[in-house]
Amino acid sequence: MGPYETVVGMEVHVELQTESKLFCACAADHFQIPANEHVCPVCTGQPGALPVINEEAVRLTVMTGLALNCEIRPHSIFARKNYVYPDLPKGYQISQYEEPLCVDGYTDIGEEDDSKRVGIVRVHLEEDAGKLVHDSDSSLVDYNRASVPLMEIVSDSSLRSADEAFSYLQKIRQLVRYLGASTGDMEKGAMRCEANVSVRPEGSSEYGTKVEVKNLNSFRSVRNAIQYEVERQIEALQEGDSIKQVTMGWDEDAGATREQRSKEFADDYRYFPEPDLLDLQLSPEWIGEARERLPEL
Repeated sequence: MGPYETVVGMEVHVELQTESKLFCACAADHFQIPANEHVCPVCTGQPGALPVINEEAVRLTVMTGLALNCEIRPHSIFARKNYVYPDLPKGYQISQYEEPLCVDGYTDIGEEDDSKRVGIVRVHLEEDAGKLVHDSDSSLVDYNRASVPLMEIVSDSSLRSADEAFSYLQKIRQLVRYLGASTGDMEKGAMRCEANVSVRPEGSSEYGTKVEVKNLNSFRSVRNAIQYEVERQIEALQEGDSIKQVTMGWDEDAGATREQRSKEFADDYRYFPEPDLLDLQLSPEWIGEARERLPEL
């Protein structure tokens, strides 16, 4: 079998730089403060507590979408993404699914005389989860980060190497910092990313089976994890094995990806419209005001 082509799509999660959380008045700051300091009945999912949307988080998401040449949808809705994990106090995450805020954009990476256009499928708004702290034989949970505004930027699958993914991620961080939407500090968890990686024979138009590599928190990890996963998949195919659609974690110390679980599909999350939030209706005037706040790019 001949040479292979790498295919990569990126999902970048960006914590927005707002004073308060996405659905309550708790301070959004969660870095190096005592555990469970910034919590309330809303962000810890107590019965009867109702969310209220943070307008600034919506505005920063729309500004990012505009800077990424996206179509801004005047109507969008929030949905419940159902999964059970200790750092998700409600047992579901409030996110956007079928009708996100921003769709069909693009950004260019590389130098002007050798640039490449990367498509942006969607930019949507959701709440972050809490954080698990593992201590010897026990695990503790810190909900300071629960419901912090999180913007997800999803690219198409036009990236063709670990280096291109590296450049794309640098461009996204530069952009969100320049807009004042986020600090983009990966070492503080303000920006994390997941890479969907597959390989296919050169010249083929069909995509191979993709593997998702989760929670990459440095530029170095992104480049190394994608390169390792590409080499692993090519080796497996050359030996006659098939590639399973799974979620992998990156082991920085070992320099290798490790299988974590089988890959979920949208149906597994049982999305349905969030009943406690009204649909978002953005007027042309409101979108125009957000556009006016953009700095010169």
